[in-house]
Amino acid sequence: MVRAINAVRAQHGLSAMGRSGSLTGSAERYSRWLMANNTFRHLSSIQASSRFSLLGEALEWHSGRRFDVRGTLNRWMASPGHRAIVLSSVMRLQGAGVTRGRMGSRRATVWVLHVGRIHPPGAQLTSLPLP
Repeated sequence: MVRAINAVRAQHGLSAMGRSGSLTGSAERYSRWLMANNTFRHLSSIQASSRFSLLGEALEWHSGRRFDVRGTLNRWMASPGHRAIVLSSVMRLQGAGVTRGRMGSRRATVWVLHVGRIHPPGAQLTSLPLP
């Protein structure tokens, strides 16, 4: 997923987002939590390293057990809010998690994308709006 997102970003003239172990871990944990709790929703905060001053999240689920990276990314790009996260010029790092299992009685695959920006120590933190 990280490579696919960076390919789409390159098509739009944007630099690649680096892969973050912290964001990958938080996305993987959250995708497992969503599946285990048979729910699909955003929480009020993303559980990632406190070094991040800005964080964003995109969720997607589809029926079946295929990872369907291309389909997932296409659906995010067709949604204005998710598209803004994928094409953000503010966020610098990303991590993705995926879990396959059951949502209710259906076989399902859940994707979580976490994106973030770390500010250097001592920098004044400001609120930066997403596009």
